[in-house]
Amino acid sequence: MIWSDRPAGPEEFVLPRPLAVIVERRWPILACLAAGVAIAAVGYLDQPSRYGAEAVLALDMRKFQALPTESVVSPLPQESPVLRTEVDIISSRSMAERVLTQLQAAGIDAAKGFGLTAENAVGHAGSSARANRVSVDRRVLLDSLISGVRVTNDGRSYTIYVAFSGMEPEFTAAVANAYAEAYINYQVDVQTSATRRVSDWLGTRLVSLRSELERSEHAATSFREKSGIAKSNGTTLLSQQIAGLNAELARLRAQLAGLVARLATAVDVSDGQSGLAIPEVLNSPAIQQLRTEEARLKRLLAAISESGAVKNPQIPDLTSQLGTIQTQIGAEVEQIVDSLRTEIEVARRQQTGLEASLKQLQAEMSNANEAIVQADQLDREASANRAIYESYLTRYKQTIEQDGIAMAEARIISRAVPSGSPSSPNAAAWLIGGLVFGLAGGALATLLLELRAGFLRRPDPREISAGIPVIGRIPELSAPQRAGVADLIRHSREPFAHAIADMQGRLRLSARPGNVLVIAVTSAAASEGKTLVSSCLARSLAATGLRTLLLDANPASPGIAGEFGAQPLRTMECVCTRENVEFRELVRHDGPSGIDLICAGMAKVPAEHILGHDGFARLLSALRGAYDVVIVDSTAISNGSGALLVSALVDRTILVVPEGAEREDTTRAIRRFGRARIAIDGLVVNCAPRSILEGRNVASLAADHPGSSLETRKRVEMSTDLPTFVGL
Repeated sequence: MIWSDRPAGPEEFVLPRPLAVIVERRWPILACLAAGVAIAAVGYLDQPSRYGAEAVLALDMRKFQALPTESVVSPLPQESPVLRTEVDIISSRSMAERVLTQLQAAGIDAAKGFGLTAENAVGHAGSSARANRVSVDRRVLLDSLISGVRVTNDGRSYTIYVAFSGMEPEFTAAVANAYAEAYINYQVDVQTSATRRVSDWLGTRLVSLRSELERSEHAATSFREKSGIAKSNGTTLLSQQIAGLNAELARLRAQLAGLVARLATAVDVSDGQSGLAIPEVLNSPAIQQLRTEEARLKRLLAAISESGAVKNPQIPDLTSQLGTIQTQIGAEVEQIVDSLRTEIEVARRQQTGLEASLKQLQAEMSNANEAIVQADQLDREASANRAIYESYLTRYKQTIEQDGIAMAEARIISRAVPSGSPSSPNAAAWLIGGLVFGLAGGALATLLLELRAGFLRRPDPREISAGIPVIGRIPELSAPQRAGVADLIRHSREPFAHAIADMQGRLRLSARPGNVLVIAVTSAAASEGKTLVSSCLARSLAATGLRTLLLDANPASPGIAGEFGAQPLRTMECVCTRENVEFRELVRHDGPSGIDLICAGMAKVPAEHILGHDGFARLLSALRGAYDVVIVDSTAISNGSGALLVSALVDRTILVVPEGAEREDTTRAIRRFGRARIAIDGLVVNCAPRSILEGRNVASLAADHPGSSLETRKRVEMSTDLPTFVGL
């Protein structure tokens, strides 16, 4: 079975890989940490003490207004970009110039506060030392102010924090307060200068507007006088005359209509068709007296007629008087009618005269229309100039009143005070920085060392191009390490041991539980490390408690016997020459590793005759029933079809590819397997140089390096306690 229940010994304990790397590379990491702390200590001691001070400003949301007039400069919008702009203004060079001027006016020596002298100020200027010394000193002071100030806003309020750091606490607080006061004065100056510029411009503009207004009014008046279309109460005299004639003509026509009506009534009275209906008849004194006398006579005649005295002598006399009176009444009415006719004639003549005068005025009006239009245009131009002049005059007076009452839109809510302790350098920050720098350097050094050792797992181009996974990468070994590879596999801190363990773990995970795993290890050409991979893989599997057998199936160039220092009496070729060979005649046991070996000798026949023999297939079948894992060290693919014959009988085939090998060689080997319809289950990249692999077995390496662990390891034990296997 693949899975073994035997617990691993204490020597097989393996640390987690990150912890193992840290323990292995502890000295470079500690060296980098020490260097980082030392650099931090030197930097901390080299830094001069600096003090910090902070003044706090607040932008006012309320607008002070002394006069009910619109201000020249609008208030600041309370928006985030506006606040950022104000922060930039405070941090600007122009504000630094204001602060420097204010400090000099207050008698504060800025150069002394910054620790600058005339000599180092000039030296600090560098290439500008030939310029004026005063300007150089001022530029250095301005640079120091700009580099020391820090203006911030938290983005949630209208508060601006002005912080300054320097080497003297009193000077630092004075500079921070000077920045706050300079910003307040800057806002006042902005409003004052804007108000004065507007008032000056308005005053200059009013002079030209006054001249323009006088010119337009004089032109309008002169034109009306020359054209004779002077106005009275907003209308021309000609229009007033026409209006008066129209009113008089209308009145006369109404009077004429009344006279015509009275005349008709009077004619009817004279013809006896109606009574005394017209006012002239009713109001005439003569007609009233005649009517009274007529009424008296009619009453007398009525009284005589009622008395029955029809022959009364007064009747004829009374009748004669009554006729005379009626004749007189008719004459009076006729005179009234003639008077009405005369009045009608007079009214008609007046109407004719008025109509003629109206026509004449209308003719004159049509001739004066063009002059009136031009005069109205001049009047409108003068009115527009007057309106503009009055608006400018009003705004000018308002601006003059605003001069001198400018108010800043910010106030100082907290003044800076001298600090009692320095704000920098910070020992904890320097120490943390040194530790972080040291850890980063240690991590970088560890990474570079691990990359150099070839431990890092990265995608292999062979895996990408061939579509076959890389299941292992064997790190490069030195000659002493190659000599002690048996002990190296069990060392928990060696990348080589982890690489072999990772490879055998992948192979075990790919097998089904309960099945025997038979693995063939081959390579594209000879001396590419397949024997090293086979032997190390067998040692790692045996260390997990699995029953492991290593079979040398490379009769053309056997290497297992030399790898383990074995001197077998019988080799694998016996399966092709004798019948009923027992396993104890072929198997040899390696005591230090716990591996069973079947070695091969140098064959006198082609390897395909042995590997393709039926006895070899029966040998593998018998080994499946006796072991958990069988590792077959196959022939190289370039040596013929032996590798294909072996791979056709096993469960997994591993192709060993040396680091730096030509891709064409690997691709050619994979194609041969593909044409034979045999799959390669994984690639193992061997980073060991070919000089260590060619013709150098364990015994020769031990001779070259007598201090290696090979001298102390036990020789191959020819155990006689092996079980008896079924013969072939």
